[in-house]
Amino acid sequence: LRSTLFGIPRDHLANMSNQKIPAAEKMEGGLFQWLRKLVRCDSGAEVLGHKITQCQLIGLYFSASWCPPCQLFIPILAQGYKQIREAHGEKALEIILVPLDTEEAKWQVHMEKMPWLSVPLQAREAIVRLFTAFSISEVPRLVILDSMGMVVSENARGGSGFGFGCDPLMAYNSLLKDLDKIRLNR
Repeated sequence: LRSTLFGIPRDHLANMSNQKIPAAEKMEGGLFQWLRKLVRCDSGAEVLGHKITQCQLIGLYFSASWCPPCQLFIPILAQGYKQIREAHGEKALEIILVPLDTEEAKWQVHMEKMPWLSVPLQAREAIVRLFTAFSISEVPRLVILDSMGMVVSENARGGSGFGFGCDPLMAYNSLLKDLDKIRLNR
């Protein structure tokens, strides 16, 4: 096991999990510093990243406009996202697109199909750091985190996660069970 998570010592994270920490303070270091400024995919409106720390689960969706499997996965994930939020509320799940695109126009068209948030394409350093932090070597990939940045699933696409023939509500409940197990083992 690594002794740090996103540059934060694990023992510090364990202590933090027992305290109520203001969302703005969570944004100061580690993973969340790369997610301070986000945009709504459907409108392009800016969103303050600290709001994601209020969500039970956070999905980082690594994707690219030129990737056929990404194109096929988007409608399935979007439907699951909507079902989960309808059943469990808006704070149950938030997804953030981490784009591999380099052309603004293609990124804009790609993200219009998504009901969630995106790291702005201009935030290249943040995007590269996220790809590196999660050792992303192929897309699409959906990494699920808890509100503290702890990895719940390194790849929640397919299997008992999200994808063709998968039930998104069952996947969500399975992820919550995994999160409970992780928290018990800390």
